[in-house]
Amino acid sequence: MMKKIITFVVIAFWVFSLYAQDNFRFIFMADVHYHEKNGAPQALDTAIDTINKLNPDFILVGGDILYDALRRSQGEAEEQCRLFLDKATKLNAPLYYAIGNHDHFAVYNKKIDVDHPLYGKKLYEKYFGPRYYSFDYKGWHFISLDDMMITEDRKYIGRLDSIQLKWLQKDIEQLSDTTPVVIMTHVPLITTLSQWYGGGTNANNNKTAIENSEEILQLFKNKNLRLILQGHIHYYEVLHLLNKTTVISAPSFSGKWWMGKMHGMEEGFVQIDIIDNNNFDYHYIDYKWNVQE
Repeated sequence: MMKKIITFVVIAFWVFSLYAQDNFRFIFMADVHYHEKNGAPQALDTAIDTINKLNPDFILVGGDILYDALRRSQGEAEEQCRLFLDKATKLNAPLYYAIGNHDHFAVYNKKIDVDHPLYGKKLYEKYFGPRYYSFDYKGWHFISLDDMMITEDRKYIGRLDSIQLKWLQKDIEQLSDTTPVVIMTHVPLITTLSQWYGGGTNANNNKTAIENSEEILQLFKNKNLRLILQGHIHYYEVLHLLNKTTVISAPSFSGKWWMGKMHGMEEGFVQIDIIDNNNFDYHYIDYKWNVQE
C-alpha cells in the first residue's frame, strides 16, 4: 500500500512539474518616451526595480521607446537610443520591441533629408532590430508588427504595408489552428478611444487605429488569436471579443510624457501570466513613481 502511495505522489509531482513548465510570465509596456527630463531616469529606475522583482521571462516593449525622434537632430536621437539601452541593461529579462511613431527619425525635421541613412525607420533598425518578426515561447507564438507608414508629405498613418502582410500570412500559415498567438503592435488594431470621448458613432482616424485592421484580422479567422497587445493612445482598455481574443491597450509607461497621469492612469505596465497552454491572466501594475519627487 505504501509503495502505491509513493508511486502516486511521484507521478503527481511529475505531472505537476510538466504543467508548471508551461507556465510563464511576461511584461507588456508601451510609450516609454525616454529622455533625461521630468524625472524620467529616476522613474525608469523605479520601474526596472519593480519589473525585476516580478521575475518575468521576457519583456515586450510596444513602441514609442524614445521621447520624440520625429523632431530631433541625429545627435539627440541617437543619444536617446543609447541612454535607454543603457538603462535597459539593468533589466533581468530579454526585451522584444515594436516600433512606434516617435521612434521614426526626423520625419518632422525638415532640415534632414529623406535620403539620410537613418531617416524614418532606419534609426530604429540600427538600435532596436527588425521592424517585424515572430518568435515562439513554450508553445505560444508571438508576432511583432510595424503598423505605420510614412507618407510623401512626411506624416505617419496607421497601416500595415503589403510586403509585411505577405510576410504575416506566410508566418501564420505554418501554425496549427490550436497554437495560441499573441500580436504586438504600436498603433491599435481595435480601440474604443474615440467612442469613449466622442460617443458611440465617433470613428477612429488613421492616426488612432490601423486603416487595414480588418485585412489583418481576417488572416487569423481560423487561428487561435488569444491576445492583441497595443499602445500609442496612452489609454488603458481591455476588450474581450467572441470569447476568443483579448485586446489590451496598455496604459502609458510614462503617463503624460513623465508629467503625471494620462486618461486618469498613473505610469504603469501590464503583467501577463500564462497559466496553461491556452489561458492567461493579466494585471495592471502601477510602479509607484511620484512625479513630484
